[in-house]
Amino acid sequence: MKSAATVDLMNRVAQTDKTFKKIDGQWVGKCLICNGRLSFRISDGFGANIEHIFPRVLGGTDALENLALTHPACNGEKGRHWDAPRQRRAPERNLAYLEMVKRFQERRQERWRNPEI
Repeated sequence: MKSAATVDLMNRVAQTDKTFKKIDGQWVGKCLICNGRLSFRISDGFGANIEHIFPRVLGGTDALENLALTHPACNGEKGRHWDAPRQRRAPERNLAYLEMVKRFQERRQERWRNPEI
């Protein structure tokens, strides 16, 4: 179960992503990672995760520009196979990781929508 603060943050992230629309008590849009259809309940956030594009362990922040919505499986895959420092020890692996993060940052910027006040 997600905390009220997490659910609020998810709703704020959805407001800033132009792929998301409110439909029958849900946000419906696209996962930042796989670009597949993603929906989650507005009331409790069930169905999605918050992704830190540049992870907190590497200095990433909770700024809306660094956050995106993803499928839980996509978020877990990135965390297990890419975000962990031991996964990026080889220089070529680190370069691939940084390129991936840059692509996600660019995708997030392309989708940016100023939040409703």
